[in-house]
Amino acid sequence: MTRGRIVFVFLLVGGLVALGSLSAQQEHAPRAGRISDEGCGAKHTKAGGADCVQKCWRGGASVGHPEWKPQRAVFVADDDQGIWIVENSEAVRNFPAAHVVLEGKFDSAKKTLHVQKITPATQ
Repeated sequence: MTRGRIVFVFLLVGGLVALGSLSAQQEHAPRAGRISDEGCGAKHTKAGGADCVQKCWRGGASVGHPEWKPQRAVFVADDDQGIWIVENSEAVRNFPAAHVVLEGKFDSAKKTLHVQKITPATQ
């Protein structure tokens, strides 16, 4: 193999790896799942869990437990039960423990997402 071909193969492989890494970090496809809080994750995503999720978002001071710190909003994906921290939590505040479909930017390296659109999921 000539030196030029070796360089070409390395550049090609490097480019494919970089492209795969970029696409893994910035997923935009709609995903179904449930809205929860970081402390409870998937535990309170069932019906009736909305009250707990809201309390965890606020923290425990309002219910007599000041030691409970406010928790970040998360999205628990249906497909793999992966937990994604919601960067713009105001977008999901009206959907505690709800089953939803989200569109947004999923960053798999940081396990975060920026919600662009949220709609209730059809059962």
